[in-house]
Amino acid sequence: MKIVVPVMPRSIEDVANIDLDRLAGADLIEWRADFLPKEEILTVAPAVFEKFVGREVIFTLRTSREGGQIELTNEEYIQLLKEIASLYQPEFIDFEYYSHKEVFDQMLEFPNLVLSYHNFEETPENYMEIMSELTSLSPAVVKMAVMAETEQDVLDVMNYTRGFKTLNAEQSYATMSMGALGKLSRVAGMLTGSCWTFASLDEVSAPGQMSLANVQKILTVLEE
Repeated sequence: MKIVVPVMPRSIEDVANIDLDRLAGADLIEWRADFLPKEEILTVAPAVFEKFVGREVIFTLRTSREGGQIELTNEEYIQLLKEIASLYQPEFIDFEYYSHKEVFDQMLEFPNLVLSYHNFEETPENYMEIMSELTSLSPAVVKMAVMAETEQDVLDVMNYTRGFKTLNAEQSYATMSMGALGKLSRVAGMLTGSCWTFASLDEVSAPGQMSLANVQKILTVLEE
């Protein structure tokens, strides 16, 4: 399982101040561009991709509908994704499928899509239906992040992931239960088949996210 560390610069100065040595243990970098005003994203992008040259980058615009910091129309959202994709070719582009389903067809030419679903309120009863629909679209990665309200929620997410991965061996999944209860799901990829876990440096991007140092320690113990 690979470790993804989100970076959330709020200015070009923040990008310059990112300490690459502290990110040495990350397998992928997720640029959470939603912490910038929408009109500054393309201005700051060259500095970000220059900073992380040689590293695998996930470009993410997490909208307020799915726990992020920015509000965008379908047109604004798709335009920013397409411009970043064509100009910088990040390794992965996150696409909020259910929030911007109407313009999904415009992203079909980009092969490395992460089709994501986030629910900060609950683990929905139709979790398996959502996972099935995203799987049917055959993206690079199906990402599911949902809030755990009970211990059973955490076990369900882990069990569903194992089941889907068993039936769809070629499909990559990144699943997690959010919140304190869900921490176990974030380090259980060796059992569930989840390919990524998200860890933080100084600022978490989701509830229950653990530090990069702690995730590295835990995975070293579990995977030795």
